[in-house]
Amino acid sequence: MVNPLRKRTSTGLKDQNADTNGHSNTNGHAPINGNNDESQESIASLKGANANVPPPMYKAIRFFFQICLHSFYGNVEVEGTENIAPDNYPAILVANHSNSLTDAIVILSTVPPKSRSMVRMTAKDTFWHKPGVFNYVIKNAGTIPIKRRKDYDNQKVDNGDAMSALIDSLGTGSCVCMFPEGISRYHPQLAPFKAGVAMIASDTLAQFKDQPDFSLTLMTTSINYLHREKFRSDVLVTFHPPIVLTPQQDPKLFSSVREERTEAITKLTELLESTVRSNLLDADDWQTVRVGHVARKLYAGDLGTRISLGQYVRLTQKFVSAFGQHKQESLKEKQDEEQRKQENGGSDGENSDSLEVQRPIRMNADTARKMGELAADLAEYQDQLDFYHLKDYRIKQGKPPGKVLLGKLFQRLLLACLLSTICIPGLILWAPVFIAVKYQERQIRKKGPLEDNLDEIAQYKLMISTFFLPIIWGFWVLVTFPIALITGPGIVVLMWLTIRWLEDLIHNAKSMLSLLRLLFMTEDTMYSLRDCRQELAGRVHEFAVQFLKLPEDPEELVKENKTKKADSGWMGKLSGSYFSIKRRRRKDWNEVMRLHDVSHYD
Repeated sequence: MVNPLRKRTSTGLKDQNADTNGHSNTNGHAPINGNNDESQESIASLKGANANVPPPMYKAIRFFFQICLHSFYGNVEVEGTENIAPDNYPAILVANHSNSLTDAIVILSTVPPKSRSMVRMTAKDTFWHKPGVFNYVIKNAGTIPIKRRKDYDNQKVDNGDAMSALIDSLGTGSCVCMFPEGISRYHPQLAPFKAGVAMIASDTLAQFKDQPDFSLTLMTTSINYLHREKFRSDVLVTFHPPIVLTPQQDPKLFSSVREERTEAITKLTELLESTVRSNLLDADDWQTVRVGHVARKLYAGDLGTRISLGQYVRLTQKFVSAFGQHKQESLKEKQDEEQRKQENGGSDGENSDSLEVQRPIRMNADTARKMGELAADLAEYQDQLDFYHLKDYRIKQGKPPGKVLLGKLFQRLLLACLLSTICIPGLILWAPVFIAVKYQERQIRKKGPLEDNLDEIAQYKLMISTFFLPIIWGFWVLVTFPIALITGPGIVVLMWLTIRWLEDLIHNAKSMLSLLRLLFMTEDTMYSLRDCRQELAGRVHEFAVQFLKLPEDPEELVKENKTKKADSGWMGKLSGSYFSIKRRRRKDWNEVMRLHDVSHYD
């Protein structure tokens, strides 16, 4: 069958001469289409008989990435794995791209091998031009090389061979992961999707339109990092119900009429973007995200981790979306008002036509005003919590008597001494990792604005751990070679338990600091904060029930939690619900290994 990519020049991907961001080139230079031998081998592997068989290197890095991911992040919750198209079904996995290489690690680690034995990634082709361990891993893990104009002095590049091979591999049942945002960035709002994925879908359907049983599955995925670069924070991965395309049901996607095809590609791109956005904490600015978190705490803070991470994100998303909608509509109203004044010669518009069609809004003026006031008051309340370094639940509980506070401080001091002692051997093993991570983080922070480099920080933290852990293990096994059969697995267990104990130590120290602040806080200050909280909680609850249609009793959300709780085993049963070898019991999903709470996300 003739490949349409090689035949079409007006609508094919090859003619776009695009980089991974989908930008067209207008500088008039001849396209760069040369590939070195290694990149040609990677492209050729897409067409081989074993195109869907994961190479040994792929299996190795997937296993190792799973270990690193679950070591760095405290909890990785995956939803919707039943929506993953099984092996031998052509599929494109579409995800948001907010955390650089970590996004690829998350995808490879969370797609169950039983559901999909291999997911091919794409990477810039410069990895194929240079030697190095990391480059060797990428080249031998089934990755597809893509040229980017930025790597070739913004000259026109030709990805025709790679795209042709990619589509051929889809025809044999491969799965390819792509990030339609085109760039990785730390931003509260999803970047507009580029049309590359929809164009590949279009050309794939065109190539296999004569096969009546052919279908292409688009698997949309939302990745939420509560704190992407913070150690032991949480990650939520949601696989949405798939979008299945067939040549018979979607003929407009490869129509010979250019306008019809362009419109179909645009609609498909918008559908992909809206689906991925539907399960993200998406807002115009970080302040809206911050206010949404505060509102969620006041409405359902008592639930803590009794609701799943997915419920936590979706509940916060409801508040974030509502406050974001209010800000957008308020801005639009101001712009419309300014336009009316200009049209009426600067008047206030009192003599305007009473039959003028108003822009439809879902909030009346009174609701919009109340939401604006509520958002401002919530931000001010969180500012006060940050000033006193206290959590919301401390304010709700009030200030205990001085004797009770001193007793709790003494208990936590004893626990801190115990945890510090048992952590020392493991911290010696972890020291090279912590030192290298801190050094690299400081170097990256010097490059420019932090929001432009947070994804790189998270990436290097994971990669440094990946690099150092086997070296540390191998070194100590050699040092203790006579008893290597004991120290081999013992080092792994000790390093893992040290992370668990270190989590408890840091959160115990955080609790001690909170108790000390409560001890020296005046009664008047506490009463003022409690009154403020009680008034805000009432307003938030009213807004949640009436406007967001949330349950009157937040405990109803716990009943809806269908996430299976991890079995803590005999150790968990022996020591009660506090200690679990797998993960620390948390009061809230928003906790990280820091001595202070993170409430600012910018």
